[in-house]
Amino acid sequence: MTEHWFIPKQEQVELDDALADAPDICDDLHEAMKPRIATANWNPKVSTGDRPQPLPFNVAALDAADRLAICLEGWALWLAEIRNITPPSSTIESNAAFLRRHLLLLAATEGSESAHHDITSEIRHARNASGRSHLQPIPKPNPQRLAQAHAEQLNARGIATLAKHIGAQELTIRRIKHLRETGKIVPVRYADKRTPIYQLGDVLNAHYATSTRKQPA
Repeated sequence: MTEHWFIPKQEQVELDDALADAPDICDDLHEAMKPRIATANWNPKVSTGDRPQPLPFNVAALDAADRLAICLEGWALWLAEIRNITPPSSTIESNAAFLRRHLLLLAATEGSESAHHDITSEIRHARNASGRSHLQPIPKPNPQRLAQAHAEQLNARGIATLAKHIGAQELTIRRIKHLRETGKIVPVRYADKRTPIYQLGDVLNAHYATSTRKQPA
């Protein structure tokens, strides 16, 4: 029997990666709101309209945080109501975690077709507002920087974080886990007897080699 998804499998992967990034983006948005608040002298000033005073906070970051919160909460509450499950608390982090936990259920629910576009669009907007706009659009890999980083030994989270800064945004924690499960990479050692450590060069090579293959229809 053929599986039917209202959110295609590739979009499910992209949506999971976007939701996994939401807590960090939320932190970045909060940081982006701080500088002017910290440096403002709070002396009341009157503007004549010729030289308006800047607001003591980052309006774009505040707006992006509100938009992201509304988007995630809307989809979480919709799914909870449709599927009769307990909704999460009203925070970006909890709603993102809830949607990740129930991602397959979301993908199998009629009416979820626009969830991928809605959520990933707000994630991109939030990245831009938080100062992480250098991640969009996805840059081409820089050979020199890749060569310099080739010998680094890091855990999956460290590799995924570094990958974002060397033009390999698709190399996420989920992607690294998949590469290991399919035998494309092996840990060089373990930290604390539990956390696998990989050589960045090996992971990058496996990532690019695997991504060049077409997926079966």
